[in-house]
Amino acid sequence: MLNYIRERQEALAATPGRRFYNYAAGAVILAVMALVFAGLAPIWISWATFAASCVLDTFLTRRWIREDTLRAYRADHAG
Repeated sequence: MLNYIRERQEALAATPGRRFYNYAAGAVILAVMALVFAGLAPIWISWATFAASCVLDTFLTRRWIREDTLRAYRADHAG
């Protein structure tokens, strides 16, 4: 589990685009939560946004970890 957490952190910080995604996803969740607390959105929207964010984050992170691992493997065995 600790290895996955380390790989996830490295994958999310590997490129500027990935870092932007990470910050943007957090900002969207915070914005939706603020709308719910202000009474402008129902609570189920907050839960749906959070669940969708978790699913998307898991999918993208696993893909990025695979891509980074494959790229490192090819770099080590090139030539």
